[in-house]
Amino acid sequence: MKISVIFLLIIILIIAIPVLAQQDSQSVNSNFVKENFRIGGEIGAYGEYYTTNNEFARRPNATGRLFFRPTIDLFDLIQIPFEFLISTEGSSARQNINQFGINPKWSWGSLHLGDFSTEYSRYTLSGVLIRGGGINLNPGNFRFSTAAGFTRRSVQGGAQDGSFKRFLLASKIGYGNESVSFLDLIFLRAKDEISSLDRNDKNITILSPNGNDVLDIGALISITWNSFNVGGAIKIELSRDGGSTFELIADNQPNVGFYNWTVTGPISFEALIKVSSQDDSTVFDLSDNYFSIGSGVQTSIVSNKNNIINQNAVTPQENLVLGTKGKISFLDNVVSFDFDAAGSVYSRDLRASELNLDSSDIPSFISKIYKPRVGTNYDFAFNTSLALRFSAFSTKIGYRRIQPGYNSLGTAYLHNDIQEFSIMNNIRISTVNLNLSYIRQTDNLLDQKIFTTARNIITAGINVRFTNSWTSTVTGNLLFMANDSNNDSTKIDFNNLVLNFNNNFSVDPKGFMKTININYSLQNTDNKSYLLKNNTTIIHSLNLGLGFGITSDLNSNFSAGFVNSSIFDTVKSFTHNYALNFQNKAFSNKLNSALNLSTAFNQGNKSYRASLSNGYNLTDADNITLSFSFMRFDGKTFRGGSFNEFITSLSYNHRF
Repeated sequence: MKISVIFLLIIILIIAIPVLAQQDSQSVNSNFVKENFRIGGEIGAYGEYYTTNNEFARRPNATGRLFFRPTIDLFDLIQIPFEFLISTEGSSARQNINQFGINPKWSWGSLHLGDFSTEYSRYTLSGVLIRGGGINLNPGNFRFSTAAGFTRRSVQGGAQDGSFKRFLLASKIGYGNESVSFLDLIFLRAKDEISSLDRNDKNITILSPNGNDVLDIGALISITWNSFNVGGAIKIELSRDGGSTFELIADNQPNVGFYNWTVTGPISFEALIKVSSQDDSTVFDLSDNYFSIGSGVQTSIVSNKNNIINQNAVTPQENLVLGTKGKISFLDNVVSFDFDAAGSVYSRDLRASELNLDSSDIPSFISKIYKPRVGTNYDFAFNTSLALRFSAFSTKIGYRRIQPGYNSLGTAYLHNDIQEFSIMNNIRISTVNLNLSYIRQTDNLLDQKIFTTARNIITAGINVRFTNSWTSTVTGNLLFMANDSNNDSTKIDFNNLVLNFNNNFSVDPKGFMKTININYSLQNTDNKSYLLKNNTTIIHSLNLGLGFGITSDLNSNFSAGFVNSSIFDTVKSFTHNYALNFQNKAFSNKLNSALNLSTAFNQGNKSYRASLSNGYNLTDADNITLSFSFMRFDGKTFRGGSFNEFITSLSYNHRF
């Protein structure tokens, strides 16, 4: 979507929405409808344009979003929120950023249609977006919930960006009050659709030279490529005129992914490499951009991230999870016991042959609803905690264990092969709040690894409110990590100390000097690995923040940060940054403006940024915001060297 189209849609919304809203209000004359049918929400659009003279652009040139979020209220009993989002971003992601959802709600339940997310437990369903439908029913202490839909769409690619289309079905049934005592039983089934990706597709991807490279005539370079499902020999050609004509470099070459080529003349600034299948000329790839061939120049090859793509790394998966979650409380919640447990059956590749159940340890009842395959594993995870809560003191003792083979395709992220003991304490005395905790984590639960790694984490913090205008916080975190390896090359002996001191002062909320914030932190890391001598890191950080009230309509904030670090006792670095911003309200608070100026310096790198944002309330329900941002970077260590960036955006929002 072009940026001009996005801005045009914003302008249309600015003109049309207030007119339509007025017409709607005039057309509703029935008192019954007015009293029992109400609609509210917001609609708007956002458009952004980005440009830079750096060859490594950090954002797309144009970005656009349209959103519509109405909520219908029926008889003060049912609320029906809608969610519609269309964006130019994320078009190749496993989960499309465009969202469409309808979520009716009433006093004892809710319904989901479209895109939504829901939480069952940390080991079953948590943190994934579902495109489908679901329902939650909570009459009294009884609870029932179910959700079904797709959590991923099919995307060609490798482990980093490829995926099969994935369908998920989850249900939960329970009884009790979650704040006191309850019990939930959870079921989840997720399965990839093998047919959603064409594994017979043939393609070739050039890695280098792929654009913006510089080649010296006479230099020996490697032409490299990736291929998938391409058998037989390949042909390599060169164009010096931007693709109009090609000359042969080599044909009938083995498809091994590289070919050593001595660069030949003449000079060209529009050179392209073409690699094609010798058997099927329709299967080929060209360099993404022009590269240069010159005489007496320094050869420079641009790295290509496609080098890490492995088309065979994406496999169709399947998962079955049975879980339970609950809480038991005593003495008006003074004592409580929480638990969360689940068992899973996980198959990494649905294309593997089915397993002979006579030779497996998978429970027979699972085989009736799930077909185990070669590579399928069964494992479990659980978490328990016992808590005591008093007015001035509370403590919580916990234990969790996640087996190495446990996996749930309903969770966004899960770290397995871990055992953890923890104790957390909180003491409150008048205006003093003290926190103390200890955590011990170990892995290698099944002794499958050659050594076990242990982490001990001690955390302490104290928060004191000395006066109504002065609050001080001191926190400390100490980490010890080691393993039981007897080999110097794999031995781990690592510790890290972090201390943080923070003071907040509320000077005069109505005066010129409003607030003062001072923060200092120290980080000391010592890695005693045999392969890393004198690997000690010390980092000092100091941050200062000041808040000013210049006039009743103009406020300002100033901040300064200083970071001094030392690594290996030889690599030293000092970074300092400064920021000044102003916020102004004008025209009876209808115009809100913000100006931000910032700069940062580190090891010969310097950056300067200025941004201006103006938001104007056209009416009580309509707001339009125009923003500009400019950054200048002068650097020696950053990829791309010195460059400029400019971003401008226009947004419109209407509430109804």
